Amino acid sequence: MRILIVSQFFHPEMGAPAARFGDLGRAFVQAGDEVTVLTTFPNFPQGRIYPDAHQRLMQTETIDGISVLRTPILALGGHTPARKATLYATFAASALLRGLPLRHKPDIIIGTTPPPTVGYTSWLLAQRYRVPHVLDVRDIWPEAVVAAGRVKAGPAVQALEGLNRIVLQGSAAVTTVSEGKKTRLEELGARPGTVHVLSNGADLARFDRESRETRVEARAWLGENGVPLDKKLVIYAGVFNPPQGLDLVLDIAKQRQAAGDSRLHFCLVGDGSLRQHLLDRVRNEGLQNVSVIGPVDRKFVPGLYHAAWATLVILRPRKDNHTVPSKIYESMASARPVVLSADGEVATIAKTADCGSVSAAGDAPGLQAGLDALLADDARADAQGRNGRTYVELNNDRAAIAARFRAVLLNAVGQGRAP
Repeated sequence: MRILIVSQFFHPEMGAPAARFGDLGRAFVQAGDEVTVLTTFPNFPQGRIYPDAHQRLMQTETIDGISVLRTPILALGGHTPARKATLYATFAASALLRGLPLRHKPDIIIGTTPPPTVGYTSWLLAQRYRVPHVLDVRDIWPEAVVAAGRVKAGPAVQALEGLNRIVLQGSAAVTTVSEGKKTRLEELGARPGTVHVLSNGADLARFDRESRETRVEARAWLGENGVPLDKKLVIYAGVFNPPQGLDLVLDIAKQRQAAGDSRLHFCLVGDGSLRQHLLDRVRNEGLQNVSVIGPVDRKFVPGLYHAAWATLVILRPRKDNHTVPSKIYESMASARPVVLSADGEVATIAKTADCGSVSAAGDAPGLQAGLDALLADDARADAQGRNGRTYVELNNDRAAIAARFRAVLLNAVGQGRAP
C-alpha cells in the first residue's frame, strides 16, 4: 500500500502523536508499505519552531524509511486559545496545499487528531484522490477542551462539531485508543462497525534496544543536572501542560520534605506551558527533592526509566473517564513500578496489570499512601514492575497493534470505500 499519514506532530517532537505514528509508520514500512507523513516543522509543546529547524516552503526527508514532507506554519509561541488556533489553522491550510500535488497517488489516507483540523485536511485530500479515509482519534475535540474549561462552548465549537460529524460519517474507518472513546465516537456519528480500538503501546524491541544504548548516558545526564543518583528516583517524562496536574507532584514532594523523608527524589523531565511555573515553585518553596529538567530526545526515555526506582503517570481530574495517557505503556515496559494518579480507564488498566500504586486524580493522601506502600516492600515493588512489563508484552506491544492497524487499512482499501 501507499499510505499517506497527515499529522501535525512528528519526530523529533515529544508526545503521543509523534510516537504513535513514528512507531506505526516504521512497522508499515517493514511490512512492505510505502509510507509518507505530511507534517510541519517541529514546534511542540511550546508552539515555537525548534532552534535547529528552519522553516521553508517545503522540506522532504527520510526518517526510518518514512518519507516526511514538512510544510510551514505560523508558530507564534505561547498557549492562548487564539495562538493555538492560528497554529492549527495554518497547518491545516498549508498541509492541504502541499498534499494536493503529490507525486504518487496514495492508496489510503490517515488523519490523526487532535487537533480536529488535521482530520478536515486529510478528509479533503482523500476526496481529491478518491481513496479511503481513516480518522485516528486520540482525544475527542472540541468537547474535551470545553470540558476542561480551556475553551467556551459557542458557535465556533458547534461548527467544529458539525465538521467532525461529516468526517466521522465519511471515513471508511475510525481508529481510537480506548473502549470509552469508541462508544463516544459512535454516539457522535461514526457509522456502526467502523470504529476500531487500537490502543497506544510500546515498541518493545525498540524500547529495549534504546534502553541498552542510552542508560549510561541518561544516568550521566541526570547527574549533570544535579539529580542525586543515590536517591530513589521517581521519574515523570512527558509534557508539562495543565491536563497533567503536575502541581500535585510538587505538593507531595513538599509534604515529604517537611516530614524529613529524604528517600525519594522526583524528576520531571520534559517541557510545556507550565515549565516556568514548576521551576518557580521549586525555587520559591525550596524544594530540594524535585528536579525539573529537559527536554530530551525521546530515544533517551528508556534509559531514564532504567535509572528510575518508579515511573510516574499523572492526570488531573477530568470529566471524561476514557483518557489513557500513552506514557503508561512505556512506563510498564520499563519493568519499574508505576505510580499512577488518574481516574477511569487508565486506572482499570493499572489495577488489572497490578503494576504499582493507583490513586484517584488529585488525591494527595492516596498518592502519598501509594508511595509509602512501595517503599515498605521492595520485593513487592519489584514484582509489580515485572507485572507491568508482562502486561505490555501480552497486550500493548506496538508490533502487534501495527499488524491490527494494517489489517484495518487493508480492509478499507479492499472495500474501496472512497468519498
